[in-house]
Amino acid sequence: MEHMYEEHHPDSPIVECVWQARAMKDERYLVAAVEYWDLWFARQASGELITGLSGPALGHRWIRSTIGEHSWGVQLRPHVVLPGVSKEMLRGGERRLEVHEGNIALGQQVVRFPEFEELDDFVERLLALDVLRCDDDVRRMLSGDGTAYSERHRQRRVRAVTGLTRKQIEQLSRARDAFALLLQGVPPIECAARCGFADQAHLTRALKAFHGQTPARVLSGR
Repeated sequence: MEHMYEEHHPDSPIVECVWQARAMKDERYLVAAVEYWDLWFARQASGELITGLSGPALGHRWIRSTIGEHSWGVQLRPHVVLPGVSKEMLRGGERRLEVHEGNIALGQQVVRFPEFEELDDFVERLLALDVLRCDDDVRRMLSGDGTAYSERHRQRRVRAVTGLTRKQIEQLSRARDAFALLLQGVPPIECAARCGFADQAHLTRALKAFHGQTPARVLSGR
């Protein structure tokens, strides 16, 4: 096996996904576009520790890994913010964080570099230290409960907090749902209808942009 990867999706209002990967050879692998943002950590084959923030993305991307590298992280839901970090500026890119003697500076706090098994407690600690915050207004807006605000206010607030527009987030979610159906063997034309695409061509364009694959490629590789 060239690349070992696992993830789980906790029942959490904050964390979308907890993941880890081990590279068994020098390689690159495809990462789909998502509205979530990533706080990630890695131990290189040399033992060096590295960490960083990856922003939400509107296009798929390729990531390179080196043999012996072990990486892990958490995908944080769009309404979770790190004060002082603009997810719009981070969109499609990443910011490396300095690791010094096993410590990381995050916001105004210095915290220990976490191992994979410590990620759940690590996120809770960041919330307790106010390094991470939840914007409950945006959480409600994204769930469809934003009637107390004008449409213009909702649009501006969502973009300021998530780095994306509500329409972009809906597009990413729809493409992800279709991708999951294709992995189950559902025909593309049915996926398009069930996930709200205008037609199969519309579905194909979305999957190529967000997931880097056509529906036929997803079906053949599942």
